[in-house]
Amino acid sequence: MKIGLIGLDTSHSEIFTRLLNDRNDPYYVKGARITHAIPTFSEDLPISKSRFPQYFEIVINKYGVIPIDNVATFMNAVDAVILGTVDGRNHLDWFKKIVGYGKPVFIDKPIVMSSAEMKELMKLSAEHRTPVMSASSLRFAESVSRIANKGDIQSGYFFGPTPMQAQMPGYFWYGIHLVEMVVTLFGTEVEHINYEVHSDCEQIHFTFVNGKHVIIRGENAWHNRFGAILHSEEQIHSLQLWTEQKPYYAGLIEHVVAFFKTGVTPVSLEETAKIIHLIENINKLRCVPVKKI
Repeated sequence: MKIGLIGLDTSHSEIFTRLLNDRNDPYYVKGARITHAIPTFSEDLPISKSRFPQYFEIVINKYGVIPIDNVATFMNAVDAVILGTVDGRNHLDWFKKIVGYGKPVFIDKPIVMSSAEMKELMKLSAEHRTPVMSASSLRFAESVSRIANKGDIQSGYFFGPTPMQAQMPGYFWYGIHLVEMVVTLFGTEVEHINYEVHSDCEQIHFTFVNGKHVIIRGENAWHNRFGAILHSEEQIHSLQLWTEQKPYYAGLIEHVVAFFKTGVTPVSLEETAKIIHLIENINKLRCVPVKKI
């Protein structure tokens, strides 16, 4: 299967290409290969513009992916698409350009930047019968998947970095990883959200309609230590995703390739829409002045 990649402005460009194209990688994913790319970046987003030259060099020159600027030529050359620009603001516009081809599309996080955009994307997907998947890689970490199958978790404490980008405000950029971990294990039916700001972090308390509850600790400083402490009636589970041997990106790409082959997403667009709505509600609370604790 030939995969087209849109956007070479994020580390995911290199990671996804390596996992799919490098047979010597210990977590190489069979069955598909990134063959073509539309090299693009956002001029007004520093994390996009500054990273583009580095990842262009790796994806195009190291892995031999063919750069194409014309959308029609690109879409006719591939079987499926990874929409992987780091800038969530342009995801809907890119999707509009490719949805008419009916080929499955994986959209990297954040899928879009609002519930209104999400509604439009879902409408276009249905009209053109174009399968769409979007997900944080963290939901496919081995420990998260293992705990998700237990079904008896009552509460949890999730932690990880939540650095901010003004162009993708609040939890749309990095905070979405923690929100997706929570949703994977607890669902989307949140009854109440409480928000606190501390000197080194923010804390969000979700109470679910079934009485379960979780705390998210979003830390100001960037690092790679995502994890959780989870409580069932008889056990405590500790998740330290940064210590796991198999990278969660490999779990994600395995599911993406399966989705490309079947057209069936493991994460429904309805669930993704509820995640976007949750992030909007979190961001609303962040806009209300809160005294630091």
